[in-house]
Amino acid sequence: MVMAVYNGRALTKQSDGTLKVVPGAHIEVRTEIPGLPFAPLKSNRAGTTPKSNPFDADSDGKFSFYVIGGAYQIRAYTGSSGSPDTEDFIYHEAIGLNAESDSIARVPRVIADAGAAAAGVNDTFIIFNKTVGEASPIAVCASADFLGDDLTIKDAKGDAETNNITLTFDGAETCDGLSTIVISTNYGMVTIKPNPDGGWLLTQFS
Repeated sequence: MVMAVYNGRALTKQSDGTLKVVPGAHIEVRTEIPGLPFAPLKSNRAGTTPKSNPFDADSDGKFSFYVIGGAYQIRAYTGSSGSPDTEDFIYHEAIGLNAESDSIARVPRVIADAGAAAAGVNDTFIIFNKTVGEASPIAVCASADFLGDDLTIKDAKGDAETNNITLTFDGAETCDGLSTIVISTNYGMVTIKPNPDGGWLLTQFS
């Protein structure tokens, strides 16, 4: 997965209308959706290395981060977050080649091997078609780290009634209040979406 990059510089407007660089400013990035949750930032283009949020600009006020394309609120401030000495905002900043329409290509991943499985941050469609008939536990990544719009998991072997596919979630996360979701219908499937307030939302179940 290739992430979109954002390069910026912390500036504050002076009383005479000129702009002044703010060395070492604290940079806070939030996703422009209801609740304005902190955006899951990355420090490399492949999106494999997390970056703290907030983080600090360098001594020249410069900063950069990688993120999935979309609209973001960027805040640069000094002092404490709750009572800043200075702060400036950029609202609805579109990041990415296709701006707010960027998304991950939905390339299915087939799980054929026996044993437990895991849904990673880059997965969007997982198909269970194991070469043996056995129950299939799958651990879902943290919702804040997930890079897609939603995640679909499907039974393609047609034996989920006998060999259930059971989703479990990271840490204390749940999906609509459920700590596990069980696919127990042959050829059944489930689609879940990250909840901006944490955890997951169930959008389709069959």
